[in-house]
Amino acid sequence: MKTFLYFVAGGLAAMMPVAQAANGQTARPLSAFFGLDNALPAGANFLCQGASGQDGMPIVLSHTVDADTLQAEDFRIVTRSGSEHTPLCSTLRPASDPGELRTVLLIGEFGDAASDPPATVLVVGDLFSDGAAGDPVNFRGTETNVTPLDAGPSLVLAEVVPADRWSTEGRGSACPEGIQQVVRVTWAGGVRLPNGDDPGDAERALYRVTVERPDGSSDEIVPAALADLGDNDNNHLLCLDTSAPAVSVSFPGGHLVDPNQDLNPDTRVAVSGGSAEVP
Repeated sequence: MKTFLYFVAGGLAAMMPVAQAANGQTARPLSAFFGLDNALPAGANFLCQGASGQDGMPIVLSHTVDADTLQAEDFRIVTRSGSEHTPLCSTLRPASDPGELRTVLLIGEFGDAASDPPATVLVVGDLFSDGAAGDPVNFRGTETNVTPLDAGPSLVLAEVVPADRWSTEGRGSACPEGIQQVVRVTWAGGVRLPNGDDPGDAERALYRVTVERPDGSSDEIVPAALADLGDNDNNHLLCLDTSAPAVSVSFPGGHLVDPNQDLNPDTRVAVSGGSAEVP
């Protein structure tokens, strides 16, 4: 028998099937980040015709997505007052490298940050995972709260990248030779330095990865290299010089900003094979 999720949106009760588990993980949105309010730049028109001047909201999902099932109408944004909005468009760009297809950028009018901000994002259409973490699952019927516009970006997910994918070509920079483990971290939104540059060696040295040794002890280490840079998305690769299992990743506040120039808070996330939760 199917399980059902009930919620009220816009005064109407809706009934939708809860996403079933795949490989022990339930498909759901991990975050919805109100990144820009009426401020997407002209370059966003390359992602979506008419995007310039619209709101931007990246949604990070627990599983990578089957792009053929993604439509703007799959999402509904509900504001604090209960007003409902459907995105103008949705895209998996710019986070489109192998293994990254879980950040959906929603573009449109989603409410006013000062008077009636977006509060909740609902998945109301049939949006399927791509089966990379087990049988495909449907995100329909799931939801998440929206991070406000003035909040800075946080780490949302961390996962170990399988060794057979290390050499997969992507748009961003790659880990150097000799690396023993790669952890991909995903931020709630795109992150850069306050001056607009990409993070570099100084930011690499700020990441801390907790690893578990064979004797059960744990250590905090610094990544040997920072990769997946230069592609304007919300992912970084932490290149580690140890094979000891990575169990969590942290980054201190006040160093990276989102497109709205909000500084990141202190942030930590657990490492897993497909999704992560704050320890």
